[in-house]
Amino acid sequence: MNKVLNKRIKRDLKSNFLRYLALFLLIAFGMYIIVAIVGAADTIITGTKQMAEENKVEDGQFGTFISLSEEQEETIRDMGITLERMFSVDLSQEDGSTLRVFANREEINRIHVDEGCVARTDEEVVIEKRYAEEHNLTVGDTIEIAGKTYFITGVGSVPEYDMPIATFSDTAVESSLFGLAFVTDEAYEDIINTEYAGVETYCYAYRLNGVATHEELKDEFLTVEVNNLTSFIKAENNGRIHAAAGDLLTNRNVGLVAGIIIMILFTYVISVFVIHQIQQESSVIGTLYALGAKKRNLVSHYIMLPTVISLVGGLVGTAAGFSDWGIAWQMADTYMYFSIPDLEPGYATYLIIYGVVMPPVISAIVNYIVIDKKLSRTALSLIRNEQKVSHRSRVNLGKMGFLRRFQIRQMLREARTGLTVVFGMFITMLIFMMGLNCYVLCENVRIDSSRDATFEYMYTLKYPEETPPKEAEACYLKSLSITDKGYTLDVSIIGIDEDNKYYKAEPIKGKSNVIVSSAAAQKYNLSVGDKIILTDSADDMDYAFTVKGIAEYGVSLAFFMDIKSMRELFDEEEDYYNMLLSDEELEIEADRIYSVTQREDIERASSVFTKLMKPMFVMMISVSIVIFIVVMYLMLNVMIDRASFGISLVKIFGFRTGEIRKLYLNGNTAIVAVGAVISIPLAKYIMDRIYPFFIANTACGINCTFPIWYYALIFAGVMAVYFAVSGALVFKIKKILPAEVLKNRE
Repeated sequence: MNKVLNKRIKRDLKSNFLRYLALFLLIAFGMYIIVAIVGAADTIITGTKQMAEENKVEDGQFGTFISLSEEQEETIRDMGITLERMFSVDLSQEDGSTLRVFANREEINRIHVDEGCVARTDEEVVIEKRYAEEHNLTVGDTIEIAGKTYFITGVGSVPEYDMPIATFSDTAVESSLFGLAFVTDEAYEDIINTEYAGVETYCYAYRLNGVATHEELKDEFLTVEVNNLTSFIKAENNGRIHAAAGDLLTNRNVGLVAGIIIMILFTYVISVFVIHQIQQESSVIGTLYALGAKKRNLVSHYIMLPTVISLVGGLVGTAAGFSDWGIAWQMADTYMYFSIPDLEPGYATYLIIYGVVMPPVISAIVNYIVIDKKLSRTALSLIRNEQKVSHRSRVNLGKMGFLRRFQIRQMLREARTGLTVVFGMFITMLIFMMGLNCYVLCENVRIDSSRDATFEYMYTLKYPEETPPKEAEACYLKSLSITDKGYTLDVSIIGIDEDNKYYKAEPIKGKSNVIVSSAAAQKYNLSVGDKIILTDSADDMDYAFTVKGIAEYGVSLAFFMDIKSMRELFDEEEDYYNMLLSDEELEIEADRIYSVTQREDIERASSVFTKLMKPMFVMMISVSIVIFIVVMYLMLNVMIDRASFGISLVKIFGFRTGEIRKLYLNGNTAIVAVGAVISIPLAKYIMDRIYPFFIANTACGINCTFPIWYYALIFAGVMAVYFAVSGALVFKIKKILPAEVLKNRE
């Protein structure tokens, strides 16, 4: 009997080739998207953390106005703490970019050289890899720094600058404008003594080595003996460290959620598919029963082909995910944004199991449950193809025309399959909206930043002059932090006058009153009257504020205060300021400037998000469209197969193909249209609620809104797919012969 059944497998595959092909594509594309996105994220997350530990990434860092004495440094080391200077100086290059120059590291935050070697002589330099890529610099080239020519002996990265940004308040990387350079100790001393050098920044990195805590280092030494502490940042609160891993957490979360959604869809489609197959071959199964076939033989036979198709689909999808068009493609833009070592794509065991083992296992389980239940009937019942009588199609439709009456009754008869189409549409729309939200968010960040950055120049100052320039607006800027959803991000407190022309905020006097930027309000779901706690990590102090208003400002996570109230709160002089906004370039001594930001820098930086996330949202949108087409084809194909007896009957009565299409296919238009009207906004609503958790580690607003015409365009796309698939199935209708009636009579 098994030989007889096995011969049917080849015939079944040939006769239902398109159906099995669609099932194969559904599984392959589903596994591809999961393996590519999650595999790339796992590679970056695991690889960067491992490389950071190998290069002795810091546990934290602190900055001072004046460098510590050797005795003070030794006191810290005597606590069992490893301490190393990370002094630096920023130098302007001829192309307008800035190079931050360091001396070589010995014990902490060591340089990982991808090409070449570290600088060993006073004429050699290692260039940070992202800056090198943007400026077409390679090993063997020369570069001029502080009026002297250096030979590039290496290109690499350091673990505390995963995200190579100049200041912690920067929201995006722009490596064409900022990079790092590493020279010998002697070369560094020469550079800081040249006329090109600005003010040297005193920063110390430390590793606790398990013998002390951050608080012991800070409280028992720094705040007691050193009164010039400017910052104290733990590694976990440093946005530059493990930045790539943090960013890819979003991708991994998205990929895993997409995987769950795809598996739900896959399982449901398989169940409908198998139920239809059993109903279609009920008489054959009954005959085989009557001839002595065992139930276990039939179960094995009907499980085999879908399971093999699922296995092959999983293999192909997983292989594609691990290929250059999968993980490597997803990783490419991470390398184009973050400064991280080159990593070999990882082949996580759980992903291989997920992609290769899970599809056939799910297929086998679903098939077994459904087939076992269907094969529990008697041979006679199966031969007669007895079905449960549904009373849905007997609804009184009144005095309605024949065509509309027939379409409605057909729709009621196929309600289960119709609901499957709607369910499949909703599931694929969730994946589609996940990708679309990613694109919309990135574009809104770019648009909002360009709109709200109304100044041409922003100067943050180390040592401001007593009187600000008349042509500039003086502000007070201070960085605090906020912890939400497990992530700590820096936010800006900006003290302004009520007539500040560059910000739309109207500050309210009071040391606890703030006006929240629209970006921060979106990020932290803030409304007028809410309370919020912000932390000063340098002073280990929490500040409670009340939201008094929301200002349209999408450039950064900002909180606006009345400048006089802010000075009082942070105990500054009544005329203190440290930031200038201007429409024109200002003449300020270089050693007074901490950083200069131009409007075009903000616009360029904000556009980086779209470039960085492009592989993910392109993949999500493309694959969701393919999956939707496949599901639509499978379900409408099932409807045609189930209606083959009726179609053959109406052909006997002389109905033409076009008329049959109206009777059996066009009636589904209403189901698809209503399903789309419900599914599209519902999927958008759900994704909008989930998305903040995906990007909890990103310092930007969460503006996922898009114009109303997007909904119309998506709806038009859904209907276009439906009509295209419906048109393609007309060929299947043509192949149904009137003789089908004779085959299916008792």
